[in-house]
Amino acid sequence: MQISWLSRQSWVAVFDVLGFGRLLEQADHDLSRAILTSQLDDLLNSLRSETVKGKLEWLIFSDTIAIFTPTEEPKDYPWFLLQCKNLIKQSIAIRLPLRGAISIGRSFSANEHPIVLGRPFSEAFQYCEDQDWIGLLLTPSATRALRSVGLEPLHHHFVDGPIPLRRMAPDDVLAYRFQDGATNFQNPLVPQLQNMQHSAPAEAKPKYARTIEHIQRYHRWVAG
Repeated sequence: MQISWLSRQSWVAVFDVLGFGRLLEQADHDLSRAILTSQLDDLLNSLRSETVKGKLEWLIFSDTIAIFTPTEEPKDYPWFLLQCKNLIKQSIAIRLPLRGAISIGRSFSANEHPIVLGRPFSEAFQYCEDQDWIGLLLTPSATRALRSVGLEPLHHHFVDGPIPLRRMAPDDVLAYRFQDGATNFQNPLVPQLQNMQHSAPAEAKPKYARTIEHIQRYHRWVAG
């Protein structure tokens, strides 16, 4: 059977679920499987909504979610970025935390199979998997593409470090600070993450600690 490919020039976001292997092991039990199913449904509802339909395409395979815009034009980026921010914040709220990375360029997806090829998908996937925390990143291709058209990501609530990466180079990699604008109260994600950290296995606790530290370091308070 010959595979047919769809070619896209687009913004690409790749997300994976932190600790998905452990969740799958627990899902052997009916109650755990029901909880995981409910969490996944809640997470994906935003992608199924009528406001998103027709504006984004998405694929899911195992613990990975890939999202594509119709084009790679700058006009598609702000709304796409908003969906990415909402998705990763929602994942914390439902206790199914995601790591995500955004790239740009030409990719190929199989029309009848969950297969994606191409440099932007590969770049986003590698930076997503390399994160040693729960974060949303702009990869080098996305950062450079935005700056080439006069859009500075540092003005869109991204920061340039330090970023918890294990192997990938941090050059031109920016991280979302989990806040837009400024507030006069603590980021509500912090107590949620602290609660999740308390019940996480020992090897995952430092990931939550690094995420909380990042949020608190870059929190902006309303000037009094």
